[in-house]
Amino acid sequence: MTIPFAALFTIFAALLETTVLPELPIAGATADLVLICAACAAIILGIEDGLAAAFLGGLMIDLLIPDRPLGAATLSLLLVLGLAMIVARMGGPSRRWLAVAMTVILTPLLHGVMAVILVATEGVPLALPITVVLVAAFMNGLIAIPVATLFTAIEHRFGTVERVDW
Repeated sequence: MTIPFAALFTIFAALLETTVLPELPIAGATADLVLICAACAAIILGIEDGLAAAFLGGLMIDLLIPDRPLGAATLSLLLVLGLAMIVARMGGPSRRWLAVAMTVILTPLLHGVMAVILVATEGVPLALPITVVLVAAFMNGLIAIPVATLFTAIEHRFGTVERVDW
């Protein structure tokens, strides 16, 4: 029941990430809203929700940015989300702060994987400015707090209730 919430929220985040946020950079960095939604969905709602969010959000980003090869954002998000899925399996009952921490950790990894994919497909020179990546990681961590809180509320309201089998 939570997969449609994660998918719709991520599609809206992809629209914001590709239209509004490039106009509002902070120190040359913008927030990665799709990464935030996909990581929070994978850790809080479940692995299926995170995969759906990463795939749909990455596909929307690829379709909305004309200079990017189709599938680059989708592939990089799915590869990076693999680490979030491993951590999600080890997480305890309170996963909100784990999702925020993993968003901060996954941001440099996403930027690195995306840079490597663009070098391999587009032939652009490898450029990964550390200040831009650190500012983006900080912004993603701040934005992940309300997103993780929202996904926790969705999980409590619409998630499956674990019961003892009798």
